[in-house]
Amino acid sequence: MATTQASPARVSPAREDPVARGASQLIGGPPGAHAVVPSRRSWLTPLRVLMALVILTSVLGYAQKASCRDTRNWTHEYQYSALCYSDVVALYSQEGLIDGKLPYLDYPTEYPPLIGAAMALVAWPAGLASGPKPVYRTDASGQRVVDHYTMDRRSAVFYDLTALLFLVAACVAVFCTARTAGSRRVWDAALFALAPALVLHLLTNWDIVAVAFATGGMLAWSRRAPRLAGVLLGLGILTKLYPALFLLGLLFLCLRAGKVREWGKAFGSALVTVVVVLVPLWLTAGYFDDQADRVGDSILGTFWHGGDWTSLLGGGPDGARNALARFFDLNSERGADWDSVAFGATWLADRHDPSWFGPMHLVICLVTAVLLIAAASALIVYRPDTRHLVIASAVAAFATIVIAVPLVLRGIREHGLPVSTLNIVTAATLAVAVLAIGLLTWFAPRRPRLPQVLFLLVVAFLLSNKVFSPQYTLWLLPLVALARPRWRLFLVWQACEFWVMFTRFMHFIYNDTQGRHGIDRGWFVGAVALRDFVLLVMAGFVVREILHPRTDVVRAGSGRSPSERSDADRPDAGLDPDALDDPAGGVLDHAPDVRGGWRGRPTHPASTDPASGLASMVAAVTMPTSVGPSPAVSSPAASSSAEPATSTQIEPGALFRPRRRPDTDTAPGSDADGPNDG
Repeated sequence: MATTQASPARVSPAREDPVARGASQLIGGPPGAHAVVPSRRSWLTPLRVLMALVILTSVLGYAQKASCRDTRNWTHEYQYSALCYSDVVALYSQEGLIDGKLPYLDYPTEYPPLIGAAMALVAWPAGLASGPKPVYRTDASGQRVVDHYTMDRRSAVFYDLTALLFLVAACVAVFCTARTAGSRRVWDAALFALAPALVLHLLTNWDIVAVAFATGGMLAWSRRAPRLAGVLLGLGILTKLYPALFLLGLLFLCLRAGKVREWGKAFGSALVTVVVVLVPLWLTAGYFDDQADRVGDSILGTFWHGGDWTSLLGGGPDGARNALARFFDLNSERGADWDSVAFGATWLADRHDPSWFGPMHLVICLVTAVLLIAAASALIVYRPDTRHLVIASAVAAFATIVIAVPLVLRGIREHGLPVSTLNIVTAATLAVAVLAIGLLTWFAPRRPRLPQVLFLLVVAFLLSNKVFSPQYTLWLLPLVALARPRWRLFLVWQACEFWVMFTRFMHFIYNDTQGRHGIDRGWFVGAVALRDFVLLVMAGFVVREILHPRTDVVRAGSGRSPSERSDADRPDAGLDPDALDDPAGGVLDHAPDVRGGWRGRPTHPASTDPASGLASMVAAVTMPTSVGPSPAVSSPAASSSAEPATSTQIEPGALFRPRRRPDTDTAPGSDADGPNDG
């Protein structure tokens, strides 16, 4: 059969990524060196390979927790020492599913509606299996006594069927991620398909169902179907709330690109989907007291039987609550969970004296100063024109770590961390982070790619939230594959996730055995801190790639020449139809930016000369702005021939324009970086 070199249209990870290149040596090296691909269309397409990989990973995840499907093993901390604990098995009995109860109707579940629906769907056939039966033996006195019980096959079947459901959801999620990445970068989804976290947490909880809906929503948006994207994101919100952040990220980008109408279609569809599901459930759900005992009929049932249904609108008898409110009540009343920053801060404040100039504080001062000086020096050498910003940021970081953190820890040590205070701090921290991401999206030199913004939003939510359950890691897998498809740091993060899970279970053993076995809490808190630090590093790299698109492997690529990669920093580079801009962006892909997108006014081309950047921003505040629209930029070629506009309004990208490089200088009076459409 005739063979040809690999198609240049599709990016090969073995050529682009050092880790993939090293792994490819096991099969002959990158395509084009020793490996070749058939000239005719092969049955073994990249999507089918990815499906095979995710099926293999899911089977490994099933096997990793399979020993816990037998509830007889849940003794002597086996579920922790074997690292096989799964909410799927635990909640089957705790949530009343084993007794045939229906979520929301017969008991108030702590999960959103679609997870309750998934539980009930799988519990029905599982209930047909046999329960545990006693096995008798005759003792020395001749009496017949119970020797042991047989396996509870209801729990095992429930686990098996749930694993099958999760396998389908994982395949859907990887498929949607691959299609969202585009045909040229389809292999980026391999980070998701082969993720160790998928093995560790696929069967920990029902989060993979939400991930499937969220990735489906991204795929629909990338195919310019905003209404379908809204429906899928709405279903994701009804499974886990985090897909609501996707709508927020889309709003930031659509405001800059002037695509608010498309965002409105997605938002409206998501809102309608949520309402259509929640309202009937609210009308049919029962009313339960604090002990989860049903004390009142549903609104619809009370109305049907001629009762006073209006009294149920504000609450049931004796303060009972609608089952649908259980999820919101639990999340507002619960304290800091194990894997959260707040939990680690509480432990640190109790374990070590955070007073100023104590041994711990002096060590923190020294380590912080050394790290900040090293990082600031490197940044100033790389970008001398940003030295004032770097110095100010370093001083602010030092003051935060050395002054603010001890004050917070001292307050926790003296007064504790009440839930009401924790809720306020969590909400305020998330609001500040979201605002910062919104400003970054607006002022970046080029409009960020959609997965980059979504990744930053989800990381901000996880690190600021008071609950960071281990399975939440699955939320980030498709976003990392699309936002920053690089294997090295990804594998470091995955190793940290394994270390968090291991120390978590070992510490649970320590608690249950009163310290006779397992490890102390400090090891677990240290593992969580390390994982959070790696996530911040990953977020920092994403921010860097937003500010300097030439470092973005998707937009600039690692195989292109330095001059071509530098061109990716130009604000109008996204208008080039031959270059990758934002494959997941849908209507945002290759779209010109507008100033104040909600008004639909086109952005004025402006000089990107760094010497005049600050002056133009100052002038925007002190001088009157021009009125009336300017001609829209239709293409890079047309933009370069346009006359510079005289508008003094601050444009997106003004704060972070790339510095002019010596190799791109042109004749005096010309604009080396091209017009600014952002």
